[in-house]
Amino acid sequence: MELELICIRHGRTQWNKDKRYLGHTDLGILPESLMELLSLKEELEGREFHQVFCSDLKRCRETLEYIYPISQDKVLFDQRLREMDFGEWEGKNYDQLKESIHYRAWIDNPQSVTPPSGESWGRFQARLRGFMDSLVGYMKENNHDNAVSSVLIVTHGGVIRQLASMMIPDSKFWDYTVDPGSITSLKLTLHDGKWRGRV
Repeated sequence: MELELICIRHGRTQWNKDKRYLGHTDLGILPESLMELLSLKEELEGREFHQVFCSDLKRCRETLEYIYPISQDKVLFDQRLREMDFGEWEGKNYDQLKESIHYRAWIDNPQSVTPPSGESWGRFQARLRGFMDSLVGYMKENNHDNAVSSVLIVTHGGVIRQLASMMIPDSKFWDYTVDPGSITSLKLTLHDGKWRGRV
């Protein structure tokens, strides 16, 4: 079973512009970000996907509505595709947090340190693994076993980095640059129930 996973990061928000941590806070995209998304909209025009998935947060919904306008009932909105929850660090920037020992420990080792009232790395990883596992069932149910299927996902920067680092052998989270409005294409093959692939 082969899968082309087209991952798009949402358009720019005010907090992205201000370099503030933005996880589950439900902000929309900036009006001027539509111009930044125009080339992506043109690139997707006329393309067809076996399925479209989207984070349920406003910034992703607005991005999808602009770059790939299809009926909402053809989109699966999934909370598992949300950005990591930064807890008490939501809305704050590096300068506001840099004196915190807890924050500096998280910067050095985010897999082992959890933001106060936020989401652990293990939980973040587990929900994305659950999403990818559910794609296996979806593909089988829809008889895409014998052909390369193409799936569009509109989500968040951390989600795209985590998916790529989970699926691409010998890669790490920070190996990938994922700017607002950017597209990352993952070519995946299912081996023994696990997705493996390349960018």
